[in-house]
Amino acid sequence: MLAAVALHTLVAEGREGMTHAQLALACERDPADSAEMREIETALRVLLEDDLAERDGELFKPTRAAVRATELSF
Repeated sequence: MLAAVALHTLVAEGREGMTHAQLALACERDPADSAEMREIETALRVLLEDDLAERDGELFKPTRAAVRATELSF
């Protein structure tokens, strides 16, 4: 479920890229809470494995396919 929220957040707010902490805040998670950051890391791993997000240094961005799929779903 958090992966879907993270994907929506990346597409809506993070097309230029977001750090772990920025994504955590946008998903209403506390970046200072290690358990909540592990949830964010797991969600990002799922998105990376499914080619819905890509990593550029410390920033995570949605892939073009993810953006396009989101646009088509509405």
